[in-house]
Amino acid sequence: MNGFKTHNLDIGSNQPVHKYKLCNKCEEMKPPEGGVEMSSTRWLCTGCWSSRTSLRSLLNDNRN
Repeated sequence: MNGFKTHNLDIGSNQPVHKYKLCNKCEEMKPPEGGVEMSSTRWLCTGCWSSRTSLRSLLNDNRN
């Protein structure tokens, strides 16, 4: 398979435990995929990060 390792899950096997992280802006537990670690104690989920970046982009466009 072109050097890629295949992962097969057997029926009835234990599924991987998906750990959630607390978003520091919306204060909800969210999956860590797509989120951004701002510092060692601050993490933003995908939604909060995208709204932050799009807002900053709009503000920068208005200044020019």
